[in-house]
Amino acid sequence: MTIEDSVNSSVAKIIILTGPTAVGKSSIALDFAENTNKTHSSKIEIVNADSVCFYREFNIGSAKPSDEELQRVPHHLINIADPHENYHAGQFIKDGETVLKEIHARGNRALIVGGSGFYLKTLRFGLWEAPPTSPEFRETLKDKTNAELYEDLVKIDPAQAAKISVQDRYRIIRALEIVAVSGKIPSQLESEMPSHPNPAYVMWVLDRDKDELAVRMRSRIEKMIADGLIDEVIKLRDRYPLSKTLHAVGYQQVLDFLNGEKPEGRQIKVGITGLIDEIELAHRQLAKQQRTWFKNLKPNETFVLDQDQSLLKEKLMNFYQ
Repeated sequence: MTIEDSVNSSVAKIIILTGPTAVGKSSIALDFAENTNKTHSSKIEIVNADSVCFYREFNIGSAKPSDEELQRVPHHLINIADPHENYHAGQFIKDGETVLKEIHARGNRALIVGGSGFYLKTLRFGLWEAPPTSPEFRETLKDKTNAELYEDLVKIDPAQAAKISVQDRYRIIRALEIVAVSGKIPSQLESEMPSHPNPAYVMWVLDRDKDELAVRMRSRIEKMIADGLIDEVIKLRDRYPLSKTLHAVGYQQVLDFLNGEKPEGRQIKVGITGLIDEIELAHRQLAKQQRTWFKNLKPNETFVLDQDQSLLKEKLMNFYQ
C-alpha cells in the first residue's frame, strides 16, 4: 500500500502546512493542535516534513521542537535518523505511510508540517525513479567548492538549480550525479511525473512580508547563537565529520566560521556579528528557493501572516471538524 492508498482509505484528507523558514508554521500548528485536542475526541497528531529535524542531535540549528513542545502534542518523524545516516525521500515515503496508517487507526487526524520542498513534492506528486549513486563520480567532485558545483548545475539544469540552495552540497552533487549516470537532467525526469497533485493532500502555504520575515530570521538566529549553536556544531563536527546534514543552512555557516573560511568576493564583519550576517543571508536565500518550490507544488491556498491568521485558524478548525 502506498501513502496515497493509506490516505484515500480514510474519510479525512490531510493538510500540509508549509512556508519559508522562520514564518511561524511550527508554532501555529502546535498551538492549533493543542487547543483542538483539548475539546475533540479525534486528536490531531503532527507529522514532520523538515529534513534536518529527522536527525538526532541536530537540535538548535534546526529549530526543532523542544522536549516540552513534543509532550504537548504527539509528533512523528522527528529524531528518527542518526547524524551519520543518509535519510532519503524513499525512506520518508515508507515511514510516512506507516505513521499515517497508525494515526488513522487510532481514529485521529494528521497535520503535516515542514518546509522541505523535495519531501513535500514526494507527497504531492510521487517520487520518480532515480538512478543509483556513483561513488566514482562523487570522488571526482570532492575538491570542488559548493559555489563551483552549483555553477556547474546552473549550466546543466538551471530549473533544478533554482530549487536548491548553493549551500546544499548533498543535493547539488546528487543532481549532477543523476545527469552523469542517467544522461537525463533532474528537471526532465521530474517533468515526466504526474502533472496534477495527489488530491489526498491539501497544501496550505504560510508567508509573510519579506522585511518582516527577515526580522524574524535575525531574531531566531541570534537566539540560536545564544542557545549554543556553535557548541552544537563543534560536537557534531567532532563526532560525525562526514554527516551531510552539517552542510544544511545554518550549520554550514558555523562550520565556515570555525574553520576560518570566508566567502569569496564579499566582505563580512568580524566575530559573531559576521557569523549571524552569514547565517541570515543563507536563510534569505533558502526562503527564496522555498517559495519557488512551493509555487511549483501547486498549493491549494496561501495565507499571508499576520493579516490572514484569523482566517487560517478558522479554516483549520472547519477542516478538522
